[in-house]
Amino acid sequence: MTIRPFLLSMLLLVSAAAWAQRPERNNYNPYEVRDIEEIPDEIKMVRGDKLRAYRITPSVARATRVDMPDTLTHYTFEYISPEFRSLAVSYQGNMNQVWQSKLFFDRARRVGDFFYTDGYYRMLYTPDEVRFYDTKTPFTFVRYQRNFKTNESEDVVAGDFGVNMGKALNLGANFDYRNAQGFYTNSRSKDARYRLFGSYRADRYELYAYIANDYYKQEENGGITNADYILNPDRYTNGRTKVSAKDVPVQITERLTNRIRSGHAYLAQTFRLGHYTTIQRKPTGKEHQGTELLGDTLSLDSTYFVPVGGLSLTTYYNVQSRRLQAQGENDLWKNVFGDPVVTQTRVPNGGGTPVAYAFPNDTAQLTTLHNTLALSLMEGFRPWVKFGISAYLRQEQNWAKLPNATTHLYGATERFSSTFIGGLIERREGTGLNFSGRGELGILGSDLGAFKIEGNLLTTFRLFNRQFALEADTYIDNARPSYFAAHHHGTYGWWDKDLKFTRRIELGGKVHLTSWGTQLEARTASLQNYIYYGAKGEPSQLTDLMQVLSLRAKQVGSAGVLNWELEAAYQTSTNESVLPLPRLAVAADVYVRFLVAKVMRIDLGVKGYWHSAYYAPYYLPTTQQFILQSEGKVGGEAPLLNAYANFRLKRARFFLQMYNVTEAFTTGSRLSMHKYPYNPMYLAGGVVVDLNN
Repeated sequence: MTIRPFLLSMLLLVSAAAWAQRPERNNYNPYEVRDIEEIPDEIKMVRGDKLRAYRITPSVARATRVDMPDTLTHYTFEYISPEFRSLAVSYQGNMNQVWQSKLFFDRARRVGDFFYTDGYYRMLYTPDEVRFYDTKTPFTFVRYQRNFKTNESEDVVAGDFGVNMGKALNLGANFDYRNAQGFYTNSRSKDARYRLFGSYRADRYELYAYIANDYYKQEENGGITNADYILNPDRYTNGRTKVSAKDVPVQITERLTNRIRSGHAYLAQTFRLGHYTTIQRKPTGKEHQGTELLGDTLSLDSTYFVPVGGLSLTTYYNVQSRRLQAQGENDLWKNVFGDPVVTQTRVPNGGGTPVAYAFPNDTAQLTTLHNTLALSLMEGFRPWVKFGISAYLRQEQNWAKLPNATTHLYGATERFSSTFIGGLIERREGTGLNFSGRGELGILGSDLGAFKIEGNLLTTFRLFNRQFALEADTYIDNARPSYFAAHHHGTYGWWDKDLKFTRRIELGGKVHLTSWGTQLEARTASLQNYIYYGAKGEPSQLTDLMQVLSLRAKQVGSAGVLNWELEAAYQTSTNESVLPLPRLAVAADVYVRFLVAKVMRIDLGVKGYWHSAYYAPYYLPTTQQFILQSEGKVGGEAPLLNAYANFRLKRARFFLQMYNVTEAFTTGSRLSMHKYPYNPMYLAGGVVVDLNN
């Protein structure tokens, strides 16, 4: 799609004209919204406080300071790999292909309206995840990564750039390009993504805006046909020393490609109401120059803006499209996917009876426009105001396109809209107890009666000279089912279903034993009308109540040069035929850390992943969903082990990683999910440079 550059024009206009005449301010403002999330010391070592990253709170257009991306240097070797996204993952082998967490509570809470992108969860630009910046000096992060293979190369080029033009205006860009040839037949994939963004942060006016495009393309092979090539490779060597990944037969040997595009624009503006004030205090005799004594008080050399309330307007526009396209007609499609729903006919060259054939060329598109108006009362504008409160009104417009049953081309656009009201209450700056609560209700349109309530409590304290933190959260959801889950028109799947509202009640609690490096978590969910995909890929709903329980623990520690990070999760569902999960999943990262010449830090270690056996879902290319299967279990055998060496020298980081070193010790199963194996052992390397301009 093409997005007009109205956002950048507005940004430049605002930077030139808005609020240019305002009092000089000190670096510290006692009325400014303070940092919420603790910034790790490792980040401060790199840039101190010269570079800040912010994320926008949904619906109320409020900025919250968060960690910089890709800054914790120990994880350089796997930061963009699927394994880094969750404790256990299913994916097709390449880092930029679809994936699904094997831990239920690491998955998205809802099926997306455009459900073809669900497999790219947390791989797309979204307003609640993208970051904006405030920097005293220009910054540039550049990453280059590849494996040391010729025919199965995997290249990554990514970068982040940001610069402040004055104190208030920041402009920047992100880009991400990944091209993987794939180790198995017909497994090539690539993505090309970019984002242009800007922010203007003044006392009375704030603006955050971006335009972005996501593009993913992947060839589909349907998975391998015979796992015995991996379990017992000696049977197929034919005198050779090793079976190549290209020798493993796959289900689809002809060209079949899935493409996902998402182009979007975002604009959030906030007008703040408040006043300026000057703080006075008693002189101490150690004041800096630039202050003026007034009687027995001291007037500081700056004034401060006290925000009392705010009015915000947020606009989000997104066009998502999907296309499944074959290279040509072939009986192979029927052998893999069964009888087609949609066929075409042609007359043989010599004439005669028309012949029916299948030619996958499926398309779908969803256009979304959200407008949100919010009114907020700020926390802390008076000493007795201990929390902030906001109310908002959101209007959603959606236009969906699917192929027509007769022409197989895009039919008439179906439009559906909804209106929500909602509120947010939060305390973020307390020293003992902080909390947030949010609720919204659909009052008009297709989401009439839908509602969502979520809340969070966090408290910290010291006991026996140890630092503790307790956290509890809840999530209650009554949601309209995904539009494209209910309506799918394709060559090998065509349905229009009347799905019921899905319901979810989730409760969770965490204990952070900071002084011991330990974290414990318990979480449970009750689900009704849960949407799942049967063996043929069509969605169904479980009307009975289903419950999921998860217990999770993490421990980080060190002894001299030896360091470790251990994590384990236990989970179970009351209906494993609908929601299969591995009962136990564990990960262990053990490494030694030392300095060379007092300037280069080196981490040498091995990280491993293992989970118990279960009927892992199968990825179906025709709908891009993970469907149930009962043909074979995955897991319970040798773990996936990755050896690595991380190096950090000032602002440069580089690494070497030997992926899947398990193959050096055993020929056991390396299936990531049913019919889809991990990649074989290979060596990869990369470099990340922080150019402090």
